[in-house]
Amino acid sequence: MKKYSRIHPLCLALAAAGFCSFPGIALATNNGVTASTTSSAINVGEVSSTTGALDTLGHLPSKKQVFESTQSIKVIGKKQMETAGPAGGAGQALAVAPGVNTQTDSPAGASRATISINGMKTGWSNIAGNANDGTVMVTFDGVPMVDPAYGVWGTPEVPQMSMIKGIAVTYGPGYPINRWFNNIGGSINFIPLQPTAKAGASIGGFYGSFNTRGVHFNVRTGNIDGWSAIIAGGMTSAGNYLNGYGFNNPSNNYAYYAKVIKKFHGGHFSFGAYAARGVSYRPLAIPVSPNSNVTVNGTDANGNPIPGPIYSQQTTGFYTTLPYSEYWKEAFNTSYILYSKFFDHLSRDLTLHNLLWYRHGSREHLHYNYYTGGYSNVALNQYYLAKSDTYGDKLYFTDRLPWNTVSFGGYFLNNKYNSLLEFYNSSPTQAQYNPIIGAPVNGSLAVPNGDSHSSYMYMTDLAAFIQDDIQPVRNVRITPGLRVVTFNTNFVNNEAAQFPLNGYNNGVNSYGTSGDRQPNSSTSFTDVEPSIGANWQITPNVAVYANYSTAYKAPAGATGTYAHDLASSLKPQSSTQYQFGVKAYVPHDGLLNHASFGANYYHLNDTNEIIPIPVVSHLYSLFASGSSTFSGVNLYFEDDPLYNIHIFSNLSFEKAVYSNYVNPHGVSYDGLPVSDVPAQTANIGAYYQWYHAGVVYEPRIWWQYTGAQSIYNNNTGAPTNQKLPAFGIWNAALRVNIGHQYLFAGLHKLSVNVDVLNLLNKQYNSYQYISSGGYYGVAGQMLADPGMPRAVFVSLEGHFA
Repeated sequence: MKKYSRIHPLCLALAAAGFCSFPGIALATNNGVTASTTSSAINVGEVSSTTGALDTLGHLPSKKQVFESTQSIKVIGKKQMETAGPAGGAGQALAVAPGVNTQTDSPAGASRATISINGMKTGWSNIAGNANDGTVMVTFDGVPMVDPAYGVWGTPEVPQMSMIKGIAVTYGPGYPINRWFNNIGGSINFIPLQPTAKAGASIGGFYGSFNTRGVHFNVRTGNIDGWSAIIAGGMTSAGNYLNGYGFNNPSNNYAYYAKVIKKFHGGHFSFGAYAARGVSYRPLAIPVSPNSNVTVNGTDANGNPIPGPIYSQQTTGFYTTLPYSEYWKEAFNTSYILYSKFFDHLSRDLTLHNLLWYRHGSREHLHYNYYTGGYSNVALNQYYLAKSDTYGDKLYFTDRLPWNTVSFGGYFLNNKYNSLLEFYNSSPTQAQYNPIIGAPVNGSLAVPNGDSHSSYMYMTDLAAFIQDDIQPVRNVRITPGLRVVTFNTNFVNNEAAQFPLNGYNNGVNSYGTSGDRQPNSSTSFTDVEPSIGANWQITPNVAVYANYSTAYKAPAGATGTYAHDLASSLKPQSSTQYQFGVKAYVPHDGLLNHASFGANYYHLNDTNEIIPIPVVSHLYSLFASGSSTFSGVNLYFEDDPLYNIHIFSNLSFEKAVYSNYVNPHGVSYDGLPVSDVPAQTANIGAYYQWYHAGVVYEPRIWWQYTGAQSIYNNNTGAPTNQKLPAFGIWNAALRVNIGHQYLFAGLHKLSVNVDVLNLLNKQYNSYQYISSGGYYGVAGQMLADPGMPRAVFVSLEGHFA
């Protein structure tokens, strides 16, 4: 009777959770479980024993927990994050995971990057035919960083890796308990340093190539009457290897983080805050080959080239960008997060988890284009500002039963997204007659005489889930799950209210063209996401596993799609994926020490894609529609064969094709490869340590390889079979750790580190596409972003006990 009387109210609560997701109030959740930074961290209990299915949002999973899970998960720890170098940000640090490809155009974390997990992407490094953008969820300490309306995350939001303890990468949608609103391709959780039981601090700085320099710190209070806190931060400024004619495309960034935890009997609560900002000048992609119609001086009023040096990698220099007087674009990315976590044992077996959060994010562009100013003079200046405010709550319960552990709950969030874009020329010679005021008016921020748009998107996302973790016998784990999601959106066309002097009428203003073509509209989508996984430990150290899942996200592109397409034509983007593979974890056996291995096959179908296609005759992107299939194999291995040696390797093979692709003109390109998805990626590295007279020396070497990838053709608005060649990069580093016996009192350790990235100074392009002529006036020209040449950084860090 006792067992049934306890389960009965839980069933009622579960039914209530599912019901509440539909009318507009959903249960909310987060694990609230905080992981340690070091062995002296605050002990908040064994997470896996309270949540059943592996929680990747509240802590950094251990190798054993990954081994026992039914999902494909890769943890990037401090050792492998070091491959990013001291100035690198999120984009550079993620490059070491199998199946993850990153592309950026700067040595530092302030610049935007594109990140893909098994071909599913997030980021803004480029937009040419980016079919799967916004399909990866990114979180900070479990809190969503992605704007729900736009769906894409910017890497400058995590520019400082010094405060990050580790990164958990999930391939595919993952467990329902860990999903947010766009996990259809995967997820990335940045776990920051956590408060510790003992007080301590560290401070460091670095300097290197391209005038790159920065500082970082963290201070931990230790345990004071059950309270413990940490504060950390860092700043970086850098030039760029892409430079020319006296301008080095500089960038700068900062990030600050604070968290306080209070333990009480049976649980704990915490408060956290995070602020980050990245600012960078973003140069244009460079023509690969010379064309007499493209010079460094741009075009005249008739669109003819102005005489001067022919501009290309082969003529003006592989890394040479346009003069500042001709073209520049400055991008700002900002993110502020406030959050609170709560965890409590309501009884011996029943626990409560809650996360309450708020995030403000913004993206801003300032853009000056005189390169094509002669024949496109109203587009001399660009101003773009997108702002997002999101708040929400996630609540769930976990109940340990005799043979299984059940978690159930849900979340709600509300989001307001405002997008403003305008092109203008304030030159008196460009004054145009305005019919409203009956006089000529110069273009300005208030009255754009170029193209413009202004709109709002209001979103309410709701979800309810149940996640079971069944262990009928000790070596078998089965994890069925079910999630119900609802996406409610309201689009508001704000063009006429924003620019009343433009005489807005039927989508055309007095000076230029409005990008907001559609009237106000609303959509509401509700979908069901089933999932199941299994793990069978055939020996204590070897397991086979498999999983299947379905996931949905709101229609991509926020105000872009709603402003261009009829709301009735939009559908949620969705994925179905299955995986199977083998894992191994060996704590100690001969040369295998803390060794982990994984190999898996995956197959993912991504449907209802909305694909942006920038066109020279249309300022705002047109959209293709499509569905794509991704399949491949990922492998990883990590081991400490001897006490002073660490080795790692990651390898992936992938095939990505469009099962359906129709461009805006109705032309089909079914069967062509998905652009910018490497056929292979790999990295391998080795660290060695030796000790002499109180000093530890640690040389490191690693190799990163990116296979051939298909190129997109902006001119035809379609993928191609043309390939960007593969490239491999060697890197090396040396760290010297000086022991406390040589240091003054209180300084526990002093580290001196030298990193040499692209050791052999290989010259390569990391991204290429075929232009439609929008930037340089020549359609069909191949444009490229070069990869970074050899770079050397020296860093110094002191640790205080």
